[in-house]
Amino acid sequence: MIEMEHSIGYNGKYPNTIHFHPTQKDTLIYSIGGLLVIEDLHDKHKQEFLKGHDMEISSIAVSSSGKILATGQLGTQF
Repeated sequence: MIEMEHSIGYNGKYPNTIHFHPTQKDTLIYSIGGLLVIEDLHDKHKQEFLKGHDMEISSIAVSSSGKILATGQLGTQF
């Protein structure tokens, strides 16, 4: 079995799809396709994958407290 240290797949196609958490400086928030990834940069086992889109995420917003995340997609083929 192979362990990935950090997930692979961020392509940077859209601006504002990668952010550092505003209060947890070692936490990165970014998209991979239709998934939102929240990961701790120092602990490879602390990753959350949030699913809710049926197409690629094109925008991410994070509140100043970091308690609210908003994501958007351009449209859907479904």
